[in-house]
Amino acid sequence: MIIPNGLLRIALSYGLLSLTVAGLHAQISTAEKSSEEAPRRLSVGLRVRTLPVRSFSVMDNGHSMNTTTVAKTVYDLNYNTTSKSFLLGGGVAFEATISRRATLTAELLFNRLRFDKVTDTYSGGDDPTTSNDERAHKTATENTKARLFDLPVLLHYEVCRSGFLSHLYVSGGATARNVSAVRTTNNITNADGTQENNQIRAAVSKRTLIGATVGVGFRFIDEFNIKVTPEVRYTRWNGLTFGQDSTRSPRNQLEVGIGFTR
Repeated sequence: MIIPNGLLRIALSYGLLSLTVAGLHAQISTAEKSSEEAPRRLSVGLRVRTLPVRSFSVMDNGHSMNTTTVAKTVYDLNYNTTSKSFLLGGGVAFEATISRRATLTAELLFNRLRFDKVTDTYSGGDDPTTSNDERAHKTATENTKARLFDLPVLLHYEVCRSGFLSHLYVSGGATARNVSAVRTTNNITNADGTQENNQIRAAVSKRTLIGATVGVGFRFIDEFNIKVTPEVRYTRWNGLTFGQDSTRSPRNQLEVGIGFTR
């Protein structure tokens, strides 16, 4: 059986995270007992995450075609978008204890978004009796960069009270996303061979999004009261950050992350 690369990345990523923190299990009993006697209500730390599947990340590769007629001239447009976004992100994390089994967390996470879009425009007529394409050809290359900030607010609930499964939790809540600092460079090669460029920014479909987030993970506490939380999360967004032609942000997001708070 062939395992898709995306699923393999998720399995490997989460496996590594689990192995990293599993070694803490033998030394956390004493620390957990002391923390139950005098729990700390507020913890501050950091979280790092990776988006291992490109089609479930901040931007996917895309291709689309369109044909239009202007003043009796036929235009064939071919769009190709290639994601260059960095798959790692992270930021600050805050954690508040609500009860012995429930914890409320809020995070501010940053990701760098980047993509290249090439638009090929063919206009005029083509002689079908020849092997050459006689149509006029114009190429526009768009290089766009932006910053994404995610603010997830999640409730974490401990599944079991005893044994190793006492470290397992499920989570749910909402995540807000904002895109900022959108910068675009357009390089255009016209049909007659002349070149031009401009800084017209790529159109943003929705600057702010809201998503529903669910997750599952583990929570460990060491003898220094450092809380380690590896977690897998899924978010369904209510719209697209970019949604034009071949440039379409995925509405589904899958991430693997680990947090450290104290």
